[in-house]
Amino acid sequence: MPLFQFNDGVDDLNNQGSNVSVPFTDDGINFTLSTTGNPGFNAINYNPDDAGNDGLISITDSSGNAPFTLAINGGTASDRFGGTAGSITMTIAPAFFSGAWNVTFVDADNTANNVEFNNVAGGQVLKFGTTSSFSGVRFTPTGSGNFIMIDSLNASIVCYLEDTGIATPNGNVAVQDLRPGDMVLTADGGETAVKWVGIQPVQTRLTHPAKVNPICLTAGSIAQNVPAQDLYVSPDHAIAIDGILYNASTLVNGRSIYMVPKMPLDGFTYYHVETEAHELILAEGCAAETYLDGGTFADNFVNAGDRAKAPMIAAMDMPRVSSRRLVPTQVIDRLSARADELAATHTPIAEVA
Repeated sequence: MPLFQFNDGVDDLNNQGSNVSVPFTDDGINFTLSTTGNPGFNAINYNPDDAGNDGLISITDSSGNAPFTLAINGGTASDRFGGTAGSITMTIAPAFFSGAWNVTFVDADNTANNVEFNNVAGGQVLKFGTTSSFSGVRFTPTGSGNFIMIDSLNASIVCYLEDTGIATPNGNVAVQDLRPGDMVLTADGGETAVKWVGIQPVQTRLTHPAKVNPICLTAGSIAQNVPAQDLYVSPDHAIAIDGILYNASTLVNGRSIYMVPKMPLDGFTYYHVETEAHELILAEGCAAETYLDGGTFADNFVNAGDRAKAPMIAAMDMPRVSSRRLVPTQVIDRLSARADELAATHTPIAEVA
């Protein structure tokens, strides 16, 4: 869940004209800020080494004729962004602000759900709670002599679940890159070998979201830095808390832990890691279970034929909670307190710094 401060580049980038486009990369994510068919004087600048700032992007528009759009350039799943700890924050730089601007966060699936801030001010912090994903941010000048600088964007890139980082002796490895024989770290400080990585595509158009969409455990929602980044798992995937396994769906509080309401219409993919035993490995720093074969469960994976036949292994000796009503009150209260600390909310708000 990066805090994009627009400071990763080496050189300033700028463009002027009626059709203006400036691509840049920040925290490994490719962005483009652009406007099309916009008469008058228009300019876009990317300043990663701006003096006195971490970096910024700026827009100049002389007459307020057309919007500018900040978009993510990626594949089908990585061309959108969502909330960090349940909310998105954008900071408008206080210096040199002029004219009149409306800022719109464009919902990736339904523009009726766009989030709009009208007549923003220099130094304003635009913040709103959300579980939706967004395709871009639109900056619309409504006056003349318009100038705005964007200081930072705090958001999570919503990617296919194969980007989940699994801890190994050599650091985190994306789950889809694990191979049989690779060593991964266990939650108790040991190491274990990967036997198989199951691949399970989900056809979004043919399934009910409430049954298949992932649960997002936002960074820090379990404990300090646990998980270290937003973690997306299937609803029945177990997370360990205080010696008890909890299906991820039982921990949903609608704030710091929630079911992702919408996934890419062309589908997404779940991965599951099998080791020599049913045990806990570290996914984004969070203790999560490995694959437990139930006899025919592996048939649900498209690569079931790659899995070596093996004797059934026993489930780990740890209680498992698979119903929300069985989650202890103290766990619910603790997760709620974590959400409070993270300021996880679904109520749109605007703050002035």
